[in-house]
Amino acid sequence: MTVHKIRLIDNTYDLNVSNQLLSKFITAKIEFIEDRIKETAPEDIEEISQLNLRIEDLKAESRSLDLFIENYDGENVEMEIGSTVVMSIKEK
Repeated sequence: MTVHKIRLIDNTYDLNVSNQLLSKFITAKIEFIEDRIKETAPEDIEEISQLNLRIEDLKAESRSLDLFIENYDGENVEMEIGSTVVMSIKEK
């Protein structure tokens, strides 16, 4: 099995920048899924349903992020964000 890693985010940001960065990631993922829905055959109801559920999950995560950041609004704090994408290639 071949593994490749991309260190996507590995830094500390103020809350405003952290919120902007994470919100953009969530928005981009939602847009990606919406594009997949458009490309999915209309009769593939199960796939479309799963993709729509994922969008709802991401929207909930976004609301959770907003609430999390609101807890520290006005405080002199920073957010450390680390995100590494790990990809594995394996034979079918």
